[in-house]
Amino acid sequence: MSEIRAKGFKKVVTVNQALKRFLGKIDKTPCPAEEVSVDNVFGRVLAEDVYSEVDVPPFDRAAMDGYAVKAADTQGASLNSPVVLRVVGEAYAGKGFKGEVKEHEAVKISTGAPMPKGADAVVMVEYTKRVNGSIEVYKSVSPGENVSERGEDIKKGEKILSQGKVLTPFDASLLVSLKVLKVKVRKKPVVALIACGEELIDPLNAKFPSDLSDKIIETNRTAFKGLALKFGGIPLDLGIVGDDEKEIGERVRAGLEKADIVVISGGTSVGEKDLVPKVVQELGEPGIVVHGVAISPGKPVALASIGGKPVVCLPGYPVAAIIDFILFVRPLIELKLGIKEKRFIPTVKAILASRVASKTGTRHYVRVRLEEKNGKLYAYPIRISGSGILSSLARSDGILIVPEDIEGYEKGEEVEIISFTTLLS
Repeated sequence: MSEIRAKGFKKVVTVNQALKRFLGKIDKTPCPAEEVSVDNVFGRVLAEDVYSEVDVPPFDRAAMDGYAVKAADTQGASLNSPVVLRVVGEAYAGKGFKGEVKEHEAVKISTGAPMPKGADAVVMVEYTKRVNGSIEVYKSVSPGENVSERGEDIKKGEKILSQGKVLTPFDASLLVSLKVLKVKVRKKPVVALIACGEELIDPLNAKFPSDLSDKIIETNRTAFKGLALKFGGIPLDLGIVGDDEKEIGERVRAGLEKADIVVISGGTSVGEKDLVPKVVQELGEPGIVVHGVAISPGKPVALASIGGKPVVCLPGYPVAAIIDFILFVRPLIELKLGIKEKRFIPTVKAILASRVASKTGTRHYVRVRLEEKNGKLYAYPIRISGSGILSSLARSDGILIVPEDIEGYEKGEEVEIISFTTLLS
């Protein structure tokens, strides 16, 4: 889709075009690695390939409860003509049989126990009958039957985890099974957060003015802190700046020195007081890469690169700022974490409870409430516009994305909803 002219902006580009241009101008080098205990790897990103130094299992072991035998001794066994074997011992998980199984002998064995020397198969207990010190075997077995062989799960030297993987509790458990107690993971990128606007009041300041008629409590940094943590970053709050070019420049420079990603909200549109893009443009090359994206809400976003370090300038209205943060800051965090695995955002299908209109050429993000009725899931649109209505996010369960080339959806259509539960995971 070509660039689009929009009111107040020379040109706006699509989300995909914006990301392509932006990511093409920043330093993609992941954050350095650090070594951590496997107890603390959940959600961290592996910084190196991990190879197994052992076989798993480390020995041949029984896959069933029964009797360890020489398979050749059971040939011809049946209900009418059982084979009789002498029981010479027992083997349990953690306590194997120390002797050797000889011809016409058997060892009682439990699942997970090491196979005794001389035995090459396990007869399941249900195909046997204990008679004094012997067993009658009613079914023959083949060599290796009901046996988990050494290295069957993982072989020594095999790559088990690749760098760039987001580690799960299952991965941690696997690492422990291989005696790997520490691994190298990427350090979390630091995300500097700045809010811009003379009208803003810091919510952490206990001394609120008695008259709030011309003031606004600043909420974006609170949301950004939570989102940065959810996406794997470390938020660094650099506070609020007024509508002053020098002050804005100093604060953004501080962010560039202290953080991997700089995010500033407010003052990003094209009005007289919207100074942020101008200031950021003057801080270094290549400067502003994109200013204005064909999305609603969230159009007045500016994406910049200062010496390869990303600076994301978000609108001040909270809904627009939050959607833009998800769209443009999350990929940066994942890039600096070195995530290489394919990232999927699951959706749920729901029936649209009312019509949603949209303008072609613009991608719309519609806040919806989900409700189940008579075994069917329905999506109730809360807002398609209103980038400053913060309560519309708090009251919704997810987002319906209306693509640029679609003129909305009709009531009764089945649509895909991205739930906030999965979006923020």
